[in-house]
Amino acid sequence: MKLIRTLFRTGLAVVAVACISNVSTAQEFPESQLEAARLASSNAPLSRDLDTVLPLLAERVQNRLVSLRPDLHAEINSTVQEVALELATRRADLDSAIALAWARVFSEEELVAIAEFYTSPAGKKFVDVGPELGSITIQTVENWSTRIGSEMLEKSREELKKQGHEL
Repeated sequence: MKLIRTLFRTGLAVVAVACISNVSTAQEFPESQLEAARLASSNAPLSRDLDTVLPLLAERVQNRLVSLRPDLHAEINSTVQEVALELATRRADLDSAIALAWARVFSEEELVAIAEFYTSPAGKKFVDVGPELGSITIQTVENWSTRIGSEMLEKSREELKKQGHEL
């Protein structure tokens, strides 16, 4: 389940960055703002998820090709891994597109503040505990919603009963 959520978030992030990046060009922003955007985005929690994009794409390509030619399983796996390693240098393109998206959304001052936060002890801790804290938060919301939902149902039934409606 965690892997699915990570893949989903990563996919959404990549699509969002691609869409936003098509609207803006690097020439629209001063180099200092783009550098601040690179620093902020590379230290953000999402950057960890981006490291999984290429391996997941390689796995998907391997599975697709092996389904066409199972007899070439070993050759397909080694070839796809070689191609993936060649394409790893293109990660810089993704990082640049993400920095451009961040530069479009945040001012240079905001980007510097974000980068300072993520590189501070509190920011590093936030990045480290973020996934666990997110899970705890979601569980807390679910528990609260269950309790409140039950109470709402019970009170609503009581009020309807007072109005002469039996449910």
